[in-house]
Amino acid sequence: MKKITLFFLISLLAIGASGAYAYNEGMLDDLIGDEEEEDKEPVSSSGNAPIARITPSNPKIQINETISFSGSDSTDTDGDQLSFVWSFEGDSKQYEGASIDRNYPDKGEFLVKLVVTDSTGMSDEIETTVLVVEDYHDEQSGNVNGNDDTEEISMPVSNGFISLRIEYSLESASINPLEDSRVTLRLTDADGVVVDEEENVGEGDGAWSYGSDDLSSTGDYVFSIIAESGSMDYDVIIDVKY
Repeated sequence: MKKITLFFLISLLAIGASGAYAYNEGMLDDLIGDEEEEDKEPVSSSGNAPIARITPSNPKIQINETISFSGSDSTDTDGDQLSFVWSFEGDSKQYEGASIDRNYPDKGEFLVKLVVTDSTGMSDEIETTVLVVEDYHDEQSGNVNGNDDTEEISMPVSNGFISLRIEYSLESASINPLEDSRVTLRLTDADGVVVDEEENVGEGDGAWSYGSDDLSSTGDYVFSIIAESGSMDYDVIIDVKY
């Protein structure tokens, strides 16, 4: 209560006691109440920022495959209206909307950013990545002969691969029917570590298959056909699935 008001009240009481003035109790209460209201500080509003969330239709896609990103799982505890702005790595533009479709013409891992803003101007942002892959297929044919001839076939095994399969067909090409044709087959990973090796392999067909849990490194793998004796024709089919 301010000093001037206190002084005024004391004056009223003094006058009333002398009989010169009879104060109204209701008026005095109103005066005190008004003064107390002035002493109260205004209460500020404490809104909450939204929480941004990105939901991709698939975190891994093939080249030129369409992927959908949704921000509709974003929340705001105040119930404010939300707006959405998307940014994509390699694209200088920004895009609005709760959801958006994209496709990628190149392999790689790309950043996606979403900024969610409520009607009071408070915002939150979140980032995620999308992995863009491409299945790999290769077919090779040739010949190795003697005891020092080697053919090496490389294949890319990138992050996110599901399976690697190598199919081979071997046929002796020796002119001398009494000469036995033999080869060694070997697969080395991107770190140069031997994954599989089979020696003294003769004519016939076979296949080596691996899942993502079987191979620990990514990069260029090498399938080697190493001549041991005679002459050997080969056909090799390689498939890396993502």
